[in-house]
Amino acid sequence: MVKNYFRVKNIFNYIGSLCLITASSSAAAFYDAYPESEGPYISGPASENLQWLGEDFSSYTDGQQLECSNNKNAIDHFDVTSGCLQAKYVDSWKLGWTDDKVFRVVAIGKDSNGSEIKYTDQTNQYRAYIKTWKNSGSIPAWSGLHAFARYQTSDDLYVGSIRYDGNVTIKVKYQGAYTTLAQTKLTNGVKNYLNTQGKLAVGKWYDIHFSVVGNKLTLALDGVELLSVNNDLLTEGTIGIRTDNLSAYLDDWQLLPSDSIVVDPPTDPEIPTDPETPAEVVEFIPGKTKVINGDIYSYDGQCYQAKNNPGSWEVPSNASWFWTAVECVDNPSPPTDPELPTEPVPPTDPLPPTTAVEFIPGSTKVNNGDTVTYNNICYQAKNSPGSWETPSANSWFWDVVTCP
Repeated sequence: MVKNYFRVKNIFNYIGSLCLITASSSAAAFYDAYPESEGPYISGPASENLQWLGEDFSSYTDGQQLECSNNKNAIDHFDVTSGCLQAKYVDSWKLGWTDDKVFRVVAIGKDSNGSEIKYTDQTNQYRAYIKTWKNSGSIPAWSGLHAFARYQTSDDLYVGSIRYDGNVTIKVKYQGAYTTLAQTKLTNGVKNYLNTQGKLAVGKWYDIHFSVVGNKLTLALDGVELLSVNNDLLTEGTIGIRTDNLSAYLDDWQLLPSDSIVVDPPTDPEIPTDPETPAEVVEFIPGKTKVINGDIYSYDGQCYQAKNNPGSWEVPSNASWFWTAVECVDNPSPPTDPELPTEPVPPTDPLPPTTAVEFIPGSTKVNNGDTVTYNNICYQAKNSPGSWETPSANSWFWDVVTCP
């Protein structure tokens, strides 16, 4: 499955065997790729003499747990320090799989003498298929797919990122502090990378290519260069993969010579999509229900989608700034008997003149004890209602009263 300069059939019997290291299950845990106690190290550009053989996950059985951060000695060529890495088969394709919100993996190569390598010029390339996003409704903007280069420690590295918010960035992390070196917006090109909301799409393969040659850093996606910038803060290190707040298949991870560029990405495995399931509708109970933006709630026989962070007392209504009325697609109503003709209802008398103030959602400010009119009914304020707390008979903020 790999178009690779260094691919061999069984990478684990080759004399320059590799180690894969995954960053810790706590994103804040410090990790050193080159501890003094494990030297000496050699340094040079990625080449046939100083190579890392890559990982295509073809040597494992389906569902095999390769390693987790709580058992770093499970496989001697892996050192998982954040999340878990699995092998997973999809039809005839043999892929890597991570289902952790925080996942890190760093490659460590050795020369024929067993000395670990600090690569100078290097190109990190891997493919990832985003299966699902995690934290639905509150996904951090920086979530997504990331490629490490010249990784020395968890505090000293370069990283190229394809982010959930549609931004593409190159950053340096030096002595624990991130600095953005370059940034641009991702646009649909070789593939439709963005969904209708402008966010990074699921159900797509992303072929990421991040190279550092001298002081020039270049990030490409599916063979198309997106960003390039100069920086000379870090001069050597290794490569790695980072994913945040998603489930993903991984494949064809390679360390390429510094002058390589992939213009024709390999064939992407077909990943069957899960059938769409309607969003679960939760009943909104005033004062009890904790709401997440984007989720759907039912109230008083209607469904509403939350927006603008409503509190537990922000009762859903059509006029509310916190809610949008939507169709209750997953709670179909049972068929009802046809309505029988009824006598016409005489028109209601208009509200007689009153000194009560008309309540206008989002505009009217009231104090406890004030009387307002809304839809020809008078209400008295209690419990300090806000300007979006629309008066209703069952509201915690209002009592129905006789109009003054």
